[in-house]
Amino acid sequence: MTLTETVLTRAEGTSYVVTLARAADPAAPVIVVAPAMGMKARYYLPLIEALAAAGVNAAVAEQRGHEADGGRLPGRRYDFGYAELVDDLAGAIDSVRAALPDAPIHVLGHSLGGQVAAAYAGSHPGAVEGLILVAASTPHWPHWGPRLLVAGYAFPLVARLVGHFPGARLRFAGREARGVMRDWGVLTRTGRLVVGEEGLADLKLPVLAVSIEGDPLGVPAAVDALAAKLPNATVTREHLTDAGLDHFRWARETKVIVPLLTSWLKSLG
Repeated sequence: MTLTETVLTRAEGTSYVVTLARAADPAAPVIVVAPAMGMKARYYLPLIEALAAAGVNAAVAEQRGHEADGGRLPGRRYDFGYAELVDDLAGAIDSVRAALPDAPIHVLGHSLGGQVAAAYAGSHPGAVEGLILVAASTPHWPHWGPRLLVAGYAFPLVARLVGHFPGARLRFAGREARGVMRDWGVLTRTGRLVVGEEGLADLKLPVLAVSIEGDPLGVPAAVDALAAKLPNATVTREHLTDAGLDHFRWARETKVIVPLLTSWLKSLG
């Protein structure tokens, strides 16, 4: 297993790192991880290393506003939304494809990363061979109750007033951009992604959707609803009940998640 880092520069001048864990076979499938809201890419390093050790190439891209070097923090003078997160994922996938030109690419989205991965797939048809959604759901309020409908209005308003979303204070994510919370609010209120929604219905690709027992941030009905945005996809649905797993720890419990991912990839032939 070899770990390499590639620095990508955005048009605005900021940069982010794509970390690639190479398996022995450069033509083996590659899984590109899109992190959850507020999560650093380094959290997923044990996951991509374990995947590479199991024979699957794997990569993770830093999330805008949450780069390891501090990056440029979201604020009144620096804002972005789902479209920019999708652009970053596109850059990461292009980088991985250049490094592993013979490897079929699958995107693994965790929580918000699942929404971004779906938005990427819908706006870049044919760009990836598969989609993996782990603890990833739609926040559309009917699947959660009226409290989330209130949040769908309140969180974007707070972000607009403060200049950014103070997630640590509100115990929801981290310091997030106004645009991210605006687009999250649209999805919460309407059930529609602001990027890629129209293209999802036409996608014919394999999808693995995984929920976790007792996960309050990824209830099964909402996980199902995100997968249902791809009616022509071949969806494999899994629900993990292993002790110790939650919305975040699944990524560190590699003895549980890696066999599931490798088995699904093998089932694709």
